[in-house]
Amino acid sequence: MGNSVVDRMPELHSAGGTVRVVVEDLAAALRSAGISDPNRVAMQVISSLLEVPRSWPVANRDVTLDSRIVRAAHEAAGRLCTGSPFAYAVGTAEFRHLTLTVDDRVLIPRPETEVLVGEVLDRMKTRFGARNWGTAVDIGTGSGAIALSLAAEGRFERVIATDASVDALAVARLNRERCGALLEAEIEFRHGSFLAPVSEERVTLVVSNPPYIAFSEIEALPASVRDWEPPVALFSGHDGMAATAAIIRGSASILASGGLVALEVDERRASLAAELMMRHGGYTDIGVKLDLTGRERFVLASRL
Repeated sequence: MGNSVVDRMPELHSAGGTVRVVVEDLAAALRSAGISDPNRVAMQVISSLLEVPRSWPVANRDVTLDSRIVRAAHEAAGRLCTGSPFAYAVGTAEFRHLTLTVDDRVLIPRPETEVLVGEVLDRMKTRFGARNWGTAVDIGTGSGAIALSLAAEGRFERVIATDASVDALAVARLNRERCGALLEAEIEFRHGSFLAPVSEERVTLVVSNPPYIAFSEIEALPASVRDWEPPVALFSGHDGMAATAAIIRGSASILASGGLVALEVDERRASLAAELMMRHGGYTDIGVKLDLTGRERFVLASRL
């Protein structure tokens, strides 16, 4: 998009400008593009770029912003006017206790996946307590959201994150640098499909938010997802179950006895994933968990 987006935006009142002035400028452009509640969105752009609470622009209307922030806010508003999801427009997304770099090379982290991480941490604490939790593997890491959260909040000795996308791994490595001070475990990124990069490992956890949307469901997706997020992170063959099935099969070969596998799934296919685990024969304590809206979104099991 580059300068063409910036050129379509209104002129700023100054090279820097107060929060009040910049919010007014951005809101005018957002309003002209038909974006609802443009003042709120404009303030969220500024708070995201500054990595401050959303209330900060309201309490600091007369603070003068650096010209670099003003330009970045102008460019972010331009992206929003073209339909970009908010996280891509500002270049960051919040995930649990982390602020992550995101762009259209990776899926935008969702609140549902935060719930998955919380469920994993609770189960690992129950099993291991304050002892070392061993090695965790995150399959299809994307931005690194799951892997980095586990490394920051858990007691793992090591976290290995894999992805078939070299571009996604580049973003994940940026986030490892960004979050480095918060990490309590060694974290390693490996390129490859599903569990191939970790086939020789013995681990206590396999976790994944794999692609689980069927190709026939493309048109039903919101445009902000369908037109912007990477297809490789969204779509899977065999009615959306191919990736999930591959991870269920592969996890059994690397999980230690009692190790946990935890998957995010489409709410319409949670029972199918649980059935695959039961038919496999290598898992026990198979269960389906709900997300914050009461949908069946997570399937977890222990290795026999």
